[in-house]
Amino acid sequence: MSAYLAKLKRLESENNSLNVPYIEPSKPSKVPFEPFEGKDTGHIEKKNIAKPETLQDRQREARRQKVITMLEAAPDTKRAIYTDTTSDPLNVILTVAVRACQQTCEMAIPKAKYDPWRLLELIERHGQATH
Repeated sequence: MSAYLAKLKRLESENNSLNVPYIEPSKPSKVPFEPFEGKDTGHIEKKNIAKPETLQDRQREARRQKVITMLEAAPDTKRAIYTDTTSDPLNVILTVAVRACQQTCEMAIPKAKYDPWRLLELIERHGQATH
């Protein structure tokens, strides 16, 4: 064991430039961080920053306005229904406005299961029922 330690000490003391190149330590590229000097309030203030609407939000609002406009155009109609087949690549978005409660809602139907003729049949069959 002592022969091994002696060999390690000898390798440490020699400049072994053939096997290991001399490497200079890297220098910092930026000035060290200087802390902010100011009034310490002890808490972080929340700022009300308005985030821009997403494309989905704008599309949802456009669909909602469309069914509301449909209800306004036909005063005797109880419900307005709009189907959006282009906004979502996987789903058909069905937007419904109900005059009695003055509400709108949306539901996503997988495109693979969507049948517009079946939807019309269901609306005609159950459209007069009150739930």
